[in-house]
Amino acid sequence: MSTYGLVVIADVPGNDAAEHPVDRVTSVLRDSWGSGSCPVEDLEYQIDQTATGVQVSINVQGMVADHREAEFFTGVPAGRAVICEDGDEYGVVFQVWRLDTGGGQCLYRAYVHDPDADPEPATAARTISGAGAAEAAAQLYGVDAGVLLELEDDPTPVSDELGVIGTPFGPWLEHCGLQWPDL
Repeated sequence: MSTYGLVVIADVPGNDAAEHPVDRVTSVLRDSWGSGSCPVEDLEYQIDQTATGVQVSINVQGMVADHREAEFFTGVPAGRAVICEDGDEYGVVFQVWRLDTGGGQCLYRAYVHDPDADPEPATAARTISGAGAAEAAAQLYGVDAGVLLELEDDPTPVSDELGVIGTPFGPWLEHCGLQWPDL
């Protein structure tokens, strides 16, 4: 079974903003797919109230962002988001985004691939990591940057879970106080 898939978890200020990330993700993925039966038609999402606004969890099985994730946040109000992208045998990508009306900025992007395989060059080249990136991402979620840096030094907790839907992202999500959506 393929684990290709994409999860976006965005914290936005209120109900008025909650549908916007869903609409943007749907539009971007549909545009990148082209003609034919598009897996984005099976997009699942959930909107939950939080202490500071709403959290939107979006799950799209069988799709990846194809390096177009910045487009997911065009016009989304201030907030924060993580993107979990499972490229099946190519590995996983975990991203932390600061959102603003200009679309947002990727603060952190980690890529973990199967240690017995070569990394995917275009994905590896887009990594945003190290102490500065980890600190920026950690500040956004009010957590310690050390865990992110430990996973960079030893990605085994992630790579050992490759091939199982959602579980490779557990160490990152738990650290940020998030969980894989149960949609």
